[in-house]
Amino acid sequence: MRTTEAPDTSLEREPAGDPLAEGADVWLLAEEDVERFAEATGGLELLTEEERARHDRLLFPAARTRFLGARLLSRQVLSQYADVAPGEWRFDKGRFGRPTVQGADWGLDFNITHTNGLIAAIVVRGRTAGVDAENTPARPEALQFAPKVFTPLEQEVLRRDREDQQGHAFADSWVAKEAYTKATGMGMARGFDAFSVHRLRGGGLAVVDDEIPQEERPLWQIQVLQVWDRFALGIAIRGSENEPGPIPVRLRSAMAELLPESSAGGPR
Repeated sequence: MRTTEAPDTSLEREPAGDPLAEGADVWLLAEEDVERFAEATGGLELLTEEERARHDRLLFPAARTRFLGARLLSRQVLSQYADVAPGEWRFDKGRFGRPTVQGADWGLDFNITHTNGLIAAIVVRGRTAGVDAENTPARPEALQFAPKVFTPLEQEVLRRDREDQQGHAFADSWVAKEAYTKATGMGMARGFDAFSVHRLRGGGLAVVDDEIPQEERPLWQIQVLQVWDRFALGIAIRGSENEPGPIPVRLRSAMAELLPESSAGGPR
């Protein structure tokens, strides 16, 4: 499963009208930038009391940093698409813990992920989306878990990859599958060996899941992007009916686009 190099989007122009009308935005924030991002956006004061308590219960500083970055990023990002101040967003949780926007029906769906070094948030309108990120290549010891998380066909495809590419292939497959389960709302509650993500001859990906009605299968779009040469970013989007074609995905920089220039310190 090949990744696609993420384009440099720091100089892209904002499209006229609703930026989510024809596509999805994925916002990226480096873990090393969370402290500056927090200082510029309000930090812990922007979180709810329950979120601050969760933050304080985390044992390791890195975990607290990623938690804070993810919560601040989601608020700042959502406020780009609705007339709501970042500190006013409130969230509900689905049966398996997936957060959704509470209150006014803005038609927005979002999902967040964080791994060692990267925090990402995807936002769509009128669609459903999931995102997952992992460091790539995966560590050699991670490959031993393939029988537990991949279908027999996926395992066979993984074995056929060159040995020096198996770490990348494992990471690609993992983030694709996790992004899909997050988009469905089940997350890790869904067994990863219960469905497959297949590579298509044209280079794309397709999900094969018996729990998806046949007529809904064409609505799903799965892809994996390479970010900053060291992360695999899985994206899953369930489009609406009569979509004209593939849903464009734009990668956007939180530091370059959401903060004043003096705070951002220039684009990454």
